[in-house]
Amino acid sequence: MTAPAPPARNAQGMMITKTETEYNMKSIRFLMLTITAMFIVIGIMMIVLGLSVYGHYHSFSFFYDSLKSGRFVTPSVMCVFVGFSLLIVSSFGFIGSWKLSTCMVNFYALTLVKVLITMLVIVILAFTTGPSALVDYINLPISQYTTDHEIQAEIDNLQAGLRCCGNNSYLDWTGVEFTSEHSTTIVNTVVNGDSVSMVIPRTCCASQPFDDICNRPRTLGCKQAVAEAITQNASVLGVLGLSVMFILILGIVFALLLARCIRKVKSERAMIAWKFREQMILARMEEEKRAASDPNATATALYITPAETSVA
Repeated sequence: MTAPAPPARNAQGMMITKTETEYNMKSIRFLMLTITAMFIVIGIMMIVLGLSVYGHYHSFSFFYDSLKSGRFVTPSVMCVFVGFSLLIVSSFGFIGSWKLSTCMVNFYALTLVKVLITMLVIVILAFTTGPSALVDYINLPISQYTTDHEIQAEIDNLQAGLRCCGNNSYLDWTGVEFTSEHSTTIVNTVVNGDSVSMVIPRTCCASQPFDDICNRPRTLGCKQAVAEAITQNASVLGVLGLSVMFILILGIVFALLLARCIRKVKSERAMIAWKFREQMILARMEEEKRAASDPNATATALYITPAETSVA
């Protein structure tokens, strides 16, 4: 069995050993770099997912009054913002842990706390914002359907995509004057106890019209359909937010531990340097005493090798 190798020694025979703090710092530094790399990946995933969710209902924003005026911030927009923030913050954490900068690591931890608070807000919004809270912000400009071709196309795409009709029901189309340019169908219904025939867009019919008569008009209003679509996609962001929050807490803990280890290692190295300077001063004073007691003695040069420490 081979005996373990003895510790390395410097020129004066002093043992060179790693301190426990340096061992701890090396481990925490590795974990810190790993978590920072994870933040970069998570940031990219949050940006992609946020843009995907935003793109899913961005076509509905034409009917979303608050979204057009900028008074309503959706979870997907906040998700993209947090994703970009993580990418920027991760650079501080990576450089700080690589260069052993206490200032940058502490700034990294502080910024992660702010990102954690933002993620908490996103998760709360994603899970607590129900369709009923969004319905009041959605409106289909049905009165402009026959006069604006852009609005006509958007409403037709919305009604066909979400299988809905009108703001609240197909009865919202009562009184709209269509022309021969519009694709319409006739539905027989009862209004205030009277049997009436009304014209609705063909996209409001759930089945293929027979002789321009729709037997199954869509009963779901588009306001409710849009609100439910936004809420369902926001729930996906909420689940992602919970996972990211757990990793953020780990990143904050390791950042604070790394900053503490860096400060301790720097203090130990400063102490070693101070002891080395003190040894040089004492050695010089001893040499001067010998020279004073024996003027004929030949002066000899004295070299002291400083105590070495590893760089974690």
